[in-house]
Amino acid sequence: MTHARTLPIRLAPQPGEALDSWWEAIAHRLGTTTGDVLASMGLLPRGPSRPAPVDSGILRRLVTLLDADQAAAISWSAGPTEAQAHAMTLARYDQRALVVDAQRRRVEARHVWGRARGSRYCPACLAASGGRWRLSWRLGWSFACLDHRLLLVDACPRCSRMPRHFPATTRHPLTPGRCRSPSENDAPPTRCGQPFEEVPALPLAGRGPVIAAQELIEKTISFGQADSGVYQDHPQPSLALFGDLRALAGILLRRVPDTGRLAGFVPPEILALHQQPLPEKRRSFDPVEETRPGRLAPRRAATAALAASAALHILQQSDVHAAGAALRHLISDTGGSIPLKVGLRWAHTSPVFDAIHLATLAPRLGGPDQLRYRTAHQLPRKPGRSAATRVAERARKTPTQLWPAWSARLSPLDGALSRTIRPALSCYLLLVGGTGDFTTTARLLNAPVEDRLGAHMTFRLTKRGHFHGISLGLLALADYLDQEESPIDYTRRRTVDYRDLLPLDTWTQLCQNIDFEAGGVRRHQFARAMLFERLSGLPATLAPAAYAPSTTELRTMLRTFETDLTPALMSQLEAHAAEFLTRQGIRDEPLSWQPPTDIVRDLTLPGCDLGDIDPGMLHRLIRDEGLTTAQAARRLGVSHDAVRFVLQEQPAPPAEAKSAKWERGATVRRARAALPREKFARFYLDEYRSLKWIAEHAGVNVDAIKVLVRSYGMRRDGKATRWRQIDLDWLRDQRAAGRTCRELAEETGFSLGMISYLGRRHDLPGRRPGKNGSIPESQTINTPL
Repeated sequence: MTHARTLPIRLAPQPGEALDSWWEAIAHRLGTTTGDVLASMGLLPRGPSRPAPVDSGILRRLVTLLDADQAAAISWSAGPTEAQAHAMTLARYDQRALVVDAQRRRVEARHVWGRARGSRYCPACLAASGGRWRLSWRLGWSFACLDHRLLLVDACPRCSRMPRHFPATTRHPLTPGRCRSPSENDAPPTRCGQPFEEVPALPLAGRGPVIAAQELIEKTISFGQADSGVYQDHPQPSLALFGDLRALAGILLRRVPDTGRLAGFVPPEILALHQQPLPEKRRSFDPVEETRPGRLAPRRAATAALAASAALHILQQSDVHAAGAALRHLISDTGGSIPLKVGLRWAHTSPVFDAIHLATLAPRLGGPDQLRYRTAHQLPRKPGRSAATRVAERARKTPTQLWPAWSARLSPLDGALSRTIRPALSCYLLLVGGTGDFTTTARLLNAPVEDRLGAHMTFRLTKRGHFHGISLGLLALADYLDQEESPIDYTRRRTVDYRDLLPLDTWTQLCQNIDFEAGGVRRHQFARAMLFERLSGLPATLAPAAYAPSTTELRTMLRTFETDLTPALMSQLEAHAAEFLTRQGIRDEPLSWQPPTDIVRDLTLPGCDLGDIDPGMLHRLIRDEGLTTAQAARRLGVSHDAVRFVLQEQPAPPAEAKSAKWERGATVRRARAALPREKFARFYLDEYRSLKWIAEHAGVNVDAIKVLVRSYGMRRDGKATRWRQIDLDWLRDQRAAGRTCRELAEETGFSLGMISYLGRRHDLPGRRPGKNGSIPESQTINTPL
């Protein structure tokens, strides 16, 4: 910079005027060239040392950014303050609507539609101001004049070139408000000279979408922040908004299958201008053709107005999910396919745009992917770099079977998925915000689930309308675990050796301590399995082989064990469990723990809250009415597991003596007292009596007799050899005497089917049943013996 001198005439800049427009106006007022004016301000060398012509980059850098010395020289020479001088450069919009590279003093063209050169214009504004150019017209986001309700003009109608794309001459006087682009005739060099105030411009509706979009853009630039629409709960800097607008504009301009879908966002005239082909490239300094629409600032104001209006329509939705639905409606084809992928990434966008991108794809993602990208959350996001570490830490805090209170809250009330949903929910919990798949999370938790269960169960839950609510609950739980510590290390609990948990002598002793019926082998096994689940967080099927319920029948019986529990018994079991953990070296952890369910109290979830179940009513159903856990669950309108979980935490007190005969344990005890092993073996093995006959003989139900069969470990031959247990000669005589099969079945204790089977096998006299089960008189059999 050279030494500046005071100008003889000072001209104040107009509000919002560009720096080059101001010095051109001064030059025109003085009747000299812009080169002389710039030299007088100390911005260019004076005299022979000034290059001819002046490098176009020098002038462009001055309009982009002034250093402190240059601003001071302008202020001293021409009168405006240093702040006014800086406000006339594009640096005024730096980090608000564009990005300026301060080192190279140029606008980043690929960042939020920055324009390194060129300007749109409003003919009415130029006519009113005497040809003075506004700085805002150079922004890629300027496409409409709010003062005159006109669409900005892109080019000179005579030469078809963008104004101010080519630097102005510093050697010849210029007339403000006229086109200074080179004419088509190269020799001698002349200027186009078209008066811009005479150029026709497209009028816009005062309350139309284009004006509304321009007003919102200018308001955002003015305040420097976006806080409306999808940004209401997540305010972003204005530069982030323009990054999101640029990304959405590129999607809309390139991926909308039918441009007619955008017709509602702009008047038909603007849509027609957008669809017109661009003029052919004329000079090397003319703007290049846009091969990827939306990547750079559009050459046409009509295209910018269309893209910005449609993009702002999406961003002004109430939340990101509504914005995703709006974008999905615009870009999906007739078959519902969406031309976007999860892996696509855009530069310079905000987390809000990333959330809109994922919300757009959410209906096309599988359940595990919806959890991975948190699509049910108000701000979906992709997993970060620390996702693997965070998930591994969460696995340490999570049991293989989700905590009872949370399982009851998230599981459907009908209990159709109860056998597999608890470990599946724990696996889903690790999928939230993680990078692994369902198989990986199952391996972390040692969950006994198949790989296909992850997608299969989410499909079933989605079909029932439960998965969205379950996802919200899991997201809240995952955030809680990531922020809070767990008093239990479930990774360590899963590796403990549980073979010595509650041995038989300990079980017998603690039952004697409280005068509780220890029962048979099964009750002891079920007590061990229940303690195993509570301590390890694993399902009982992974318990040591000595007491793991290996068959479907045993697993079903285990689910009814809670009716045998009493407060005294549960206290004894918990005391033993604490001693067991101490022997395993675990002294600083409680027996069990679960996160508070209050964090999801405002969510609509498919399950029930255990706190809403009245323990007193449940105890009366179990003890007074003798209902099973499944029957009590149906009576209360909750899931079967919910009843079991409540009984584990608050066992039902023992029934009073007058109703003890209806208690399941008491019924079995009465059956065992009436049928010692020897007597039961005579009925069951020697005489081959039916279970129903034995039950009626002992005055108990058939279920109690089945318990005795299992506890005594008895087994008899199949049906094919049962006829050997009856005197066939006697049976033949009785049949010949006319006695019916039903009478003989009741007398012998054999089933009606067995008596009929023996009659057919040995061709005994009597009547044979018809097709409908009746015995017609015409079909009496008199077979000679």
